[in-house]
Amino acid sequence: MSVPPVLRWPYRYYNLRYPGGGPSIILRHPRGYTAEILFYGAQVISWKNQHGEELLFLSTEAIYERPHPVRGGIPICFPKFSDNANIEDNGFARTRFWRTEGLTYYYDTNFPPPSRDNAFVDFIFDDMPDDFPDWPNHSFELHLRVILGPTGDLTMISRVKNINANGEPFSFKFAYQTYFSVSNIRATQIEGLETMKYRDYLQDGGRFTEGANPISFQNEVDRAYLDTRDDISVADLDRLRTFTIHKNASLTDIDGAVHAADLGNEEYRQMVVVGAAAVRKEITLMPSREWTGTQRLSVVELD
Repeated sequence: MSVPPVLRWPYRYYNLRYPGGGPSIILRHPRGYTAEILFYGAQVISWKNQHGEELLFLSTEAIYERPHPVRGGIPICFPKFSDNANIEDNGFARTRFWRTEGLTYYYDTNFPPPSRDNAFVDFIFDDMPDDFPDWPNHSFELHLRVILGPTGDLTMISRVKNINANGEPFSFKFAYQTYFSVSNIRATQIEGLETMKYRDYLQDGGRFTEGANPISFQNEVDRAYLDTRDDISVADLDRLRTFTIHKNASLTDIDGAVHAADLGNEEYRQMVVVGAAAVRKEITLMPSREWTGTQRLSVVELD
């Protein structure tokens, strides 16, 4: 078995996944927490606690090449979200290769200087694809910082900047479509979305209001909860484990789903999608303006 390299700050190293996934960056905090991020989509596909237990779901049927998004982990949906009935209805950012900003000790200066208590990596995506018909040919920068903190929290900070030289604004939607690993979807509850309004994509995008109790699952779900609280929890009752999604004010909504499409046999029982999003309405940026969306994931386990 290969031995991980001895790391100094910023506690990361380059990795080549085989047979699937291509190049990635692995963050390994001195306290034992790890995370892995693909260059393909800048997608976090692994987040492990100090015991080496995986906290994110990744399908055994995942495909790691265009035009397919990787099923699982934390896909970044930009600039579209559930707008069309094609494979890129959640945007192109998750199906393109990103690049890193300073792979050794440097960092992307679009973000504050990183703390030496954290493992981190910065990515940038600014290549407008020619084959994406649903968004005009805008010029943009999408910066991402992934941080693994000293308590194991996983933070993702995205900054979108309009760099159109023609003076035109552009509009977009955004989501961190987070796939949590759970022991059994029927023993899983979401807390903090009670009485919230939501859009149900399984009912033609109709709008409804959630009940007064925590959400449990009996059937397939695909919803966007609108104007939600900043902290939402996912409770795995069998494992006595609770995830909390902490989001900033720019991410007003929550994407929530349980589905069996594109998954292995019975895998839908082992995952739930709950992620911070801005999807109720499009965000419009004027040239030279920026937008920042932050999601921090924490986990508490009862012995």
